[in-house]
Amino acid sequence: MFITKCVLCVVILVMHVVSCSWAAGARQRCAEQMMALQDQMTHVQETQELLQEDLTALKDSINTLSNLVVSTLPEDCSVARARGSWSSTTEVRPPGLQPRKVRCDQQTGGGGWTVVLARFPTTHLHLERCDFNRSWQQYKQGFGDIHGEFWIGNEALHSLTKEVQTELRVTLSDWEGNTTSSVWQHFRVGSETDHYKLTVGGYEEGSKAGDSLHHHNNHRFSTYDNDNDRDYEHCARKHGGGWWYFSCYQSHLTGAALPPNASGHHAIVWRTWKHIVGLREVTMMIRPAPRPFSTTP
Repeated sequence: MFITKCVLCVVILVMHVVSCSWAAGARQRCAEQMMALQDQMTHVQETQELLQEDLTALKDSINTLSNLVVSTLPEDCSVARARGSWSSTTEVRPPGLQPRKVRCDQQTGGGGWTVVLARFPTTHLHLERCDFNRSWQQYKQGFGDIHGEFWIGNEALHSLTKEVQTELRVTLSDWEGNTTSSVWQHFRVGSETDHYKLTVGGYEEGSKAGDSLHHHNNHRFSTYDNDNDRDYEHCARKHGGGWWYFSCYQSHLTGAALPPNASGHHAIVWRTWKHIVGLREVTMMIRPAPRPFSTTP
């Protein structure tokens, strides 16, 4: 607006110069008008400079406020719970990553759980299930809907577990309505350089689902486009999904969501509970461990 006004002033000034050249008797009046226009242009420029300074200061204030908000976001659902939140979704900022919305379980075992995997029917007919046969990059960044089925992302798993001793809880449900769970005192996912290697231990005795993760301990993550298993076959291509395949698996929670009573090695499987029967629902969730983990027997 101010630039337009300045251009208009210049045009008027030029017109006055032309007018004065053709009316010698009005030169004095033209000179006065030219001086007045120059004063107006100077005032407009000064006002524009002041507004630009105000705009810069406003942007700095917004950036400062935005950084303050980001810096005060909880790292995970356990920190959100400690601050008094009971919400099932919240915005967090895992260490070293951008803020993101996550799903929380603030009820089970005192709450504080960050859900990292969810599998369950989202429609009455169970037809619309999320496809978990995804690429390495998609498993890295995460995919799905935190209100439905999703994978939080391997980068987030690494960020949330790399410096804090973390416990894992897996809950499983079959199509008959039976539900069971298992808990581990120690769960860690390595960096991408280490192919998101899984470290898991401290299986809690009394857990009902069995330890179908033990087979995958110290093994790397694989997808159909990034094979890191030790089997002669490409496990991720054969069975689908992304997982810490070895030779090939005892658990496979990113398998295909099969209809009721269907089974197969490409299904959602937890062999220490239902062998190769396709499961209906699964959740994996993590939180800082309440006690130190020891590898000593």
